[in-house]
Amino acid sequence: MFQKEVADRIIAKFNTSNYGRLSILSNWKLDIKKICDIKPESFSPKPKIDSSLLIFYPKKNYIKIKNPYNLEKITRIFFNQRRKMLKKPYNQLFNGDERILNKLKLDLNLRPQNLNLETYYELTSEYENLNS
Repeated sequence: MFQKEVADRIIAKFNTSNYGRLSILSNWKLDIKKICDIKPESFSPKPKIDSSLLIFYPKKNYIKIKNPYNLEKITRIFFNQRRKMLKKPYNQLFNGDERILNKLKLDLNLRPQNLNLETYYELTSEYENLNS
């Protein structure tokens, strides 16, 4: 059970305002489904917030990442300025490597919330390959 606002961030889809690092990190190895929202009247004493009940299922197939810290680092750098375009954080991580851009078909004029989950996992995998 989570505060409704946190649950919404965990299950957010890309291209939405709630989509961010929490969505990407939590959905890497887990499939997450919202069961229901729970009103404050269901509790005693009554809290001032709504709650949501989520269920987590382990994924059988997910993109292998050698070090989860690298996924955290990639998302931190990209979402540090979430309203800015991808060009600056991409160049910071990959030194403007055109091969990765072409391989992943990235548009550097997009913003961090415009990239789907799989793109972040693939970026992390490419980052690890560069640094190994």
